[in-house]
Amino acid sequence: MISKALLASLFSSLTLLWIAVLAPTFANTLVADLSLEEVAITTDFNGESLLLFGAVDNAQEDDIIVEFKGPTLKIASRKKEQISGIWVNRQAVNWRNAPSFYHLFSTRAISDFLSPEQQRELAIGYRNLGLEPQTASLPAEGLNNWIEALNRNMVERGLWFQHDGGVSINRGVLFRAPVSLPANILPGDYDVRVLHIRNGQLIAEDRTSIQVAKRGAGAFIYRVAHDYSVFYGLFAIAFAVLAGWVAAAAFRKT
Repeated sequence: MISKALLASLFSSLTLLWIAVLAPTFANTLVADLSLEEVAITTDFNGESLLLFGAVDNAQEDDIIVEFKGPTLKIASRKKEQISGIWVNRQAVNWRNAPSFYHLFSTRAISDFLSPEQQRELAIGYRNLGLEPQTASLPAEGLNNWIEALNRNMVERGLWFQHDGGVSINRGVLFRAPVSLPANILPGDYDVRVLHIRNGQLIAEDRTSIQVAKRGAGAFIYRVAHDYSVFYGLFAIAFAVLAGWVAAAAFRKT
C-alpha cells in the first residue's frame, strides 16, 4: 500500500515537472504550493512534515524567502525577579496579535542580502511583525526587550524559528523548502508568503495557505470546551468527583 508521504512526494514531483515546463514562458513568474491541503490533528498527532515547492523565473543569483505564519493568539511574556531567594513573576506584557507559529526559510541568511530597513519594509522577521502589547505606555527600548524575550520563549517551544539555507533552488527555476510542524501547533489557517528577492529588491510575491484542523474525538472535545465552556467545566468537575468516588469505593472493598 502506498504511504501518504510517498503519494505527497510523487504529487509534488509531478507538479514541479509541470511548473518547470511552463515557467520559462512567463517573465518574473513565481508560483508556489504545498504538498498537503490540510493537516489533521488527531489523538495520536505527533507533528507533520510537508513540502513547499514551486518555480521562479531566472533566479540563478537571486534569493527566495518563505514566511510560514500561524493564527494569532493572546500570549503573555513574564519577567521573573529574585526576592528573598525566591524567583517570582514581577512584570508581564500581554500580546494581542502574536502568531502562534512563525518560521522563516531562506536560501541563505536574510541579513546577507536584506538590510534591517529592507526587512522592515517587507515585514520580514519576528521584529517586524507589528506586535501590539496591551500595555499602552511601553517605551521603544522596553518594547524591543520584551519582543526579544517573546522570541526566545517561542523558539524554545519550537514555534518560532529562522531556517537560514532552508530553501534550495535547482537550475535557477525550481525551489523547495521542507516544513516540519510540531505536535503543539494550534488549529487554524496557516498563511504562507513566498518572496523572490534580487539585489535587495522584491521581484515577485506569491501566497498560499494550509488549514490545520482537529479531527476525530479530539475535535469534539475541543469544540465543546470552546463553544460550551461553562457546561464543559461543570462536566469536568462532575466527572472528577465521580471518578474519585469510584476509586474510594473500590479501595474500601479491597
